[in-house]
Amino acid sequence: MQPLPPALFFLLLSCYCVGRVLSSGPADVPVLRVSVPHDAYPGYCITRLHYWGQAFSLLDNESSRLFAVLGDGLLMPTADLSHLADSPPLTLVVKEESQNGTREQMVVVHVVDRNRLVRFTQETYTGSVYENEPVGTVVEGLDRLFATSDPHHPMVYTFVSGNEEDAFSIVQPASNLSTALLIRTNRVLDREQQEVYDLVIRATDVEEANSADASVTIVVDNLNDNAPVPDRTVYEFRIPEDLEMYSIVGNVSAYDADGDRPVYHLVSRHPVFAIIPKTGQILLIATPELKTYKLSIRTQDTAKPPRVSAPFSVYIEVYSEELLPESEMDSSLETNEVLPVRQKRSVRPTKSYEYKETDGSKPGKVMFQLDKKHPQETYKMEGPVKWVEVDSSGDVKVKEPWDYEQLGKEKTIDFWVFVTGPNIN
Repeated sequence: MQPLPPALFFLLLSCYCVGRVLSSGPADVPVLRVSVPHDAYPGYCITRLHYWGQAFSLLDNESSRLFAVLGDGLLMPTADLSHLADSPPLTLVVKEESQNGTREQMVVVHVVDRNRLVRFTQETYTGSVYENEPVGTVVEGLDRLFATSDPHHPMVYTFVSGNEEDAFSIVQPASNLSTALLIRTNRVLDREQQEVYDLVIRATDVEEANSADASVTIVVDNLNDNAPVPDRTVYEFRIPEDLEMYSIVGNVSAYDADGDRPVYHLVSRHPVFAIIPKTGQILLIATPELKTYKLSIRTQDTAKPPRVSAPFSVYIEVYSEELLPESEMDSSLETNEVLPVRQKRSVRPTKSYEYKETDGSKPGKVMFQLDKKHPQETYKMEGPVKWVEVDSSGDVKVKEPWDYEQLGKEKTIDFWVFVTGPNIN
């Protein structure tokens, strides 16, 4: 064979080798089936034969003039193949010579129109499945997992790597017409043992030995096993009868063993008290009577499926300072009791708004204005928040473009605002 020009040799160094399929031919001669796009240039890497020091050569036949095999086993075209698109496959015989003797290998080359080459709709995919689900559970989030090729040719999908301990199996689609591939669990998965599986899946057009690979990441999600547990089974608070409206009476809290954030609800609506779901703070929302109130509260998590705690009790005693003995007035109160001191600070009802991610794409955009009860009121945020800012007039503005993926698990932007001015309530 004539020496390759330097420019062509450079192409060979950076070539990409396509997939291949092995079978056997007459008299146990191994058969390698490969595909090459019809517009492949001379020097394109069709495949690379296994090299262990032997010498390669092509036996002469009517197809061998179109190809060459290099000393390291690289098989390439040496001429234009476009006229052979969709023609019957070409057969090459590769001779391998070594100190141990000579052997032959058959290579069947399919010249395929590039538009009909196997390709996945994406290079990477991500799916998820909950731990402890029964065998046969379908991995979610893989609706676009399929490869395209000639719709009349059978397609076979296989795992190339990453299927640890045979954790998953593939359900072969009934047709090649954009039918999504199903991946099922082969065993009950445990997130504590393995949280993520990084798989490589290969799609092969059997008739043309044409294949493509895709990366699939499967995340094993935590199954919500535990309901939140309140830190106490009974809470007790005391408040003066003249406590300002919307003052905080006390706070309840809970722990979730799965790491989820508990939210809090009254078992039934109460005319005098309310609870902030995210914080567990109990607010005074109406004038109380001189008596002891009993509230029943539940806490639940936000995971799937949600778990709800058993109800726990909160007792709130309302007292009159005029009726208290002087000794009790002077003594310090226990933890969780509200000091009987008239304060100027109060808490207004929590406001909630719903927006799309795109609504907050422009910094400086005013999303809403805080309600003013007096024209001289001014506003200041309790602390800096990445996504929003509040000016002194009460305009809530976009600070940085909102990114849904960077928000916390609750997908909310929470902040407190201090209000100052005359007759604040």
